[in-house]
Formats: sequence, C-alpha cells, structure tokens
Amino acid sequence: MEGLILAADIGGTVIRVAIADSQGRMLEKASTLVPKGHDARAVPMKVLELCDALSIKYGGRRSISKVSIAAIGPLDITTGAIVRPANMPYDRVPIMEVLCDCFDATFILLNDCNAAAIAEKLVGAGKDVDDVVYITVSSGIGGGVILDGKLLLGKDGNAAEIGHMVVDMDMGMTCGCGKKGHWEAYCGGNSMPKFAKFLAENKYSNVDSILARKLREGKHIISAKDVFNYARSGDEFALMFIDKIAEINGAGVANVVNAFDPSVISIGGSVTLNNVDLVVDKLKPFVERYAVNRVPKIVPTPLGHDAPLIGAILAAINPPPKSVFKSL
Repeated sequence: MEGLILAADIGGTVIRVAIADSQGRMLEKASTLVPKGHDARAVPMKVLELCDALSIKYGGRRSISKVSIAAIGPLDITTGAIVRPANMPYDRVPIMEVLCDCFDATFILLNDCNAAAIAEKLVGAGKDVDDVVYITVSSGIGGGVILDGKLLLGKDGNAAEIGHMVVDMDMGMTCGCGKKGHWEAYCGGNSMPKFAKFLAENKYSNVDSILARKLREGKHIISAKDVFNYARSGDEFALMFIDKIAEINGAGVANVVNAFDPSVISIGGSVTLNNVDLVVDKLKPFVERYAVNRVPKIVPTPLGHDAPLIGAILAAINPPPKSVFKSL
C-alpha cells in the first residue's frame, strides 16, 4: 500500500483529523475539542492522539507519508506555527515543532479557509468556475480565495483574513485579535454574545425580552447558539440582533464581492451550517445593497463541516505554492 495521508483541521473550537489513502479517499475521521490549558503543545498533541487511534489498523504512524495541516491563522509558515490566534488562549501554537519529530513524512501547512477553498474549487460549490471564495462563520470569521484558478496565499500565507476587515467605526467592539471594528468582533461565534450584550445595554436598551434581561443582568452564560435559539423562539431582542448581524455579515460579504469579484461564494463554519436560514438567507439582501460588483451565487458549502479537512487531503496530493513545510 502507498503511504497514507494524515489530514487535520485545527479550528478555534474543534480539531478534526482524517486518514486518507494516496488517491484522497477518506478512510477514517474523528474530532475533539481544542484543549484550552496552559501548554499550547497540547493542540498538536491532540492531532497526534487522534492519528494514533485512527491509523492503528493501517500500521500506525509508519503508514503515514504525508501530514497535511489546515489551521486557523495567523500562521508563521517559516516555523510552522499559529501565532496570536484570536480564538485560542495561546500566543503561539508550535504545530510543526511537535509533529515533525513524530513522522517520516512530507509536511504541508496552510490556512484552514485556504484549504476549504481548494476543496470548494475541486469538489464543492466552485468546481465549475475559476473564481471562488470560501467564507467560514464559526468561532471566528475567515476566508480563502481562488481567482483565475489560483489560490491567493500572500507573503506569509495569510491572504484573505477577511474576518479582520473593518466593518464598523462607531460601536468599536474589540476583536479577539485586540483590534477594534473587525467583522469577526461582531459576527464570529465567540464574539456574538459580547456584541449582543452591548446592544442590549445601549442601542436597544428600551427592548425588554428574556434574552435582553439576561444579557443586562450579566449573571448568565450566553452562547451564540443560545442567541439563535432565542430568535427561533420569537424573542424580540434576539430577532433584532439577528437582523443586525445579518446586515454586518452582508456588508462583510459585499466587501469580499467588491475586492475579489468571485463567481461563487461558499459559506461554511458551525454558526452558518447550524443556522443557514438565519445566516446565509438573511445576509443576501444586504450584499445586494452594499456590493458594487455583480453579486455572485452565494450558497452554504455542500461539503459541510469537512470542507477544510477535505481541502487538507487534496493539498497533500497537489500542494499549493508555499504550503510545503518539510519534504520527505
């Protein structure tokens, strides 16, 4: 048997790992939560732990000839690390420092949304076009862009960090990266409860609902999932909040349309995929309002939560420029 591919998608909340054959067929997969302790090495160690569990029937680590990692950014592609991630409690996550000593393999590292964009172009929503953008709305917001059939990477491999586009100069919400006004600071899953609390206390202080009261009291742990659930139950404030983030999401997507002029925008991530009607469907009218370029087809990803993982497998077979960290 030819060597197998170990692929991993390291997100802000979940780590997904798969074993694939040399043709890219996924053989096994598993997932776990991102560890939140004090040692950042725990993150790549989780990848290794899942790899050992999944690959044991194929011969274990010695069966792996390619290790392909799709990770949240920003990335330092020279050292193979995630640096100052907005949605992890670490300053630096040394992915390759840990993994390279564990396999006799070729190593590939790229941004998770860049990996997802590759998957969309080859087997997903963009397989019939040359210009496709993948957007994730999950713990944070990110993007991957393929134009004229080529993946945009940038000098450090961090092109299309669209979640850090500035969408607001007034309310000044602080992003997990420490900067103000970023799209992710309003509509990323980790940031939505803080933004909701701000609106409940300020812009919509006259609205009285169960969610608004809980946010003002500050005694309750409210998640993005809770906000969507309250909206589905008809909570007045939650519905107003969903409308507000729909406009901000629409403005962010319109910025993407104006900057990159894609034929297809495919949107994934847990916030999106768990709430397609309240995210994708509701942002579309605002894209029409704010975009200058012709609005492309905007769809939820057909690849589901596995889009970055599939892209990591495909990148192992045909690595994009700058993505090979170490050759076998």
